[in-house]
Amino acid sequence: MLATSEFVHQASKFNAILSNADDSEILAYADELLLFLNRLRDFLHDNIKVQIPISSIDDIIYGLESNPTITLQDQSIRARLLNLFTKLTLK
Repeated sequence: MLATSEFVHQASKFNAILSNADDSEILAYADELLLFLNRLRDFLHDNIKVQIPISSIDDIIYGLESNPTITLQDQSIRARLLNLFTKLTLK
């Protein structure tokens, strides 16, 4: 399992990608993002000190598993991911 500092580092990286990259570049990171979100969900499940609801990422994970292109083109999903990454980098 990743250490807290590694989650912060990866969240910062994904924040930069979502903020600055175009759709094709973002889509290129779909698998890596899915892996990160699954690891984060496991970490949140085991760590009660972090106050981020697991349910807030479950539907994003489902979308990335079923149709990453549509999921990552959805501006509301991107906004939620940016919000999540911002929360992680501020912890």
